[in-house]
Amino acid sequence: MSVIGSAKGLLREAVDRLTVRLGLGHSEERLAHDARSYWAQTNAPNWRGNSHFQDADVFTKVDWTSVGTGHWELFSKLAGPEVSLNRIVEWGCGGGTNAVAFAPHCREFIGVDVNRDSLAECARQVGDATAFTGVEADLTNPEAAVAQIGEVDLFLCLYVLELVPSPDYGLRLMRIAHSLLRPGGLAFVQIKYQTADWRTAPRRHRYRESVAASMTTYPIDIFWTQMAALGLTPLSCHLVPHNNLDHRYAYYLLRKA
Repeated sequence: MSVIGSAKGLLREAVDRLTVRLGLGHSEERLAHDARSYWAQTNAPNWRGNSHFQDADVFTKVDWTSVGTGHWELFSKLAGPEVSLNRIVEWGCGGGTNAVAFAPHCREFIGVDVNRDSLAECARQVGDATAFTGVEADLTNPEAAVAQIGEVDLFLCLYVLELVPSPDYGLRLMRIAHSLLRPGGLAFVQIKYQTADWRTAPRRHRYRESVAASMTTYPIDIFWTQMAALGLTPLSCHLVPHNNLDHRYAYYLLRKA
């Protein structure tokens, strides 16, 4: 990118952030419809990488299997050896990088995604490791998918909440998590955390043009208290300031009260 192009990009981002602070960001409805449009197009820029397909360019430098394996190891460490997993649902399963690591540890794995190609790829990756059920969700009405899922022991949402249209939309998904979990069930979710740097705030602008793993962020403590208010008791928070994919990751283990 040229110096002029880079400067224009920084200026546009600064203007976007300012308008958001002034309450002039795009509406929730527009953001959700723009997001649905982006994820429906498998040829959209960076779509395969953002969907974690094994053949995406990003995984020529990063071991695809290590993503899910690392998440399973962290979950096991935080949840302990006594955890019992009969049914797992992953909201935003994408190309299956987490599913292949978690599916062998349950009787049924339910993958939820807004794109049929992602569901098909996730099912292919899981193979015969366990029973797989794919559920296609409408990004503008995610609550409609709940009836197809049923009660679960574990709600997974990894590398997703940073890509949703807004922080409020992320809280909608966490309300869905609460409705799906059995009493005492666990949620293992990850966010991109916000810092004092203005560039880490939620974007709320031009989803289709600038979708990135920093579209939506939360302050670490605010997300913790929001989960508690929803009836999802935080058990732990694990921070990963930087890894080989990105930076500013926060993982939460939550239990339905």
